[in-house]
Amino acid sequence: MESGSEYASPSGAAAELYDFRNPSKFTREHGRLLDQLLETFADQSATQLTSRLRIPTSQDLESLQQATYGAFIATLPEETVLLVASLSPIEVGGLLHIPRDLAMLMVDLQLGGPGDDEQPERGLTEIEAAMVNDMGQQLIGALKYSFEGVIAWNPSLASHVASPELAHAAAVGDQVLVATFKLEFRELVFRPALVLPLAPILPFLDKALAAKRAARSSQEQDRFKQALEGRVRKAPVDVSVRLRPTGGRLLDFMGITVGDVFQLSHPVNAPWEITSSGRVFAHGVPGSEGGRVAIRVVESGRE
Repeated sequence: MESGSEYASPSGAAAELYDFRNPSKFTREHGRLLDQLLETFADQSATQLTSRLRIPTSQDLESLQQATYGAFIATLPEETVLLVASLSPIEVGGLLHIPRDLAMLMVDLQLGGPGDDEQPERGLTEIEAAMVNDMGQQLIGALKYSFEGVIAWNPSLASHVASPELAHAAAVGDQVLVATFKLEFRELVFRPALVLPLAPILPFLDKALAAKRAARSSQEQDRFKQALEGRVRKAPVDVSVRLRPTGGRLLDFMGITVGDVFQLSHPVNAPWEITSSGRVFAHGVPGSEGGRVAIRVVESGRE
């Protein structure tokens, strides 16, 4: 059984089969990140096709599945167009599958042909294969810019084969990611596929996801700090205005009566202290404003 395939139970409920011999470490987070990267690849490769074929072309990621390399190869026709990609410095290669009718149409249009719906059902000639390789080199090269910032690699065309049995991009039991695209131009629809090795690229995806989590955590901390500061600034506080403390003996203050006069340590022209919770945070001079006692700040800052 292949991981990811479906089985319909007698009750009609769909159950996903799981291969315990090949436990998957590919998570939904990996999938979401790869979806973004592969959508970028789809856009870039469609732009290149539009430029080469001179026909408006659109391409979207249709599906992303995990399978064994052998299982994917078994789904291909006996004769097709397979471009083996070198993913240096990753030792395991990738694979770009171009349906044969799409390859024939690409050749026809580049040679000035009308691009008819019906194309010859035969293998590519040496010249036709060279033209497809030239286009394939550009498409595979687009992986470098599509994965920029996540994987530092230099994808290039390694070989061109017409039979799936000759495409030794990975071992039969290796886990791979199969990205299928929906390519449209005029009223024609094709489904090329990109195969990437799973195990070698997982560490790169994990590193990119960890960096995103760290950035998100930092942003959340900044938002929490700003929210906390905002609430602290709006918290109610008591503010007092006072003269500088005056020292003396307890004996001098025990018998004070109305009319007694004390000489204070506060100079006549010195500003008063503005305090909160026992801390001086500004100085000012007393006055009045709107029928109430007020103080005009003349100096801010703590002592």
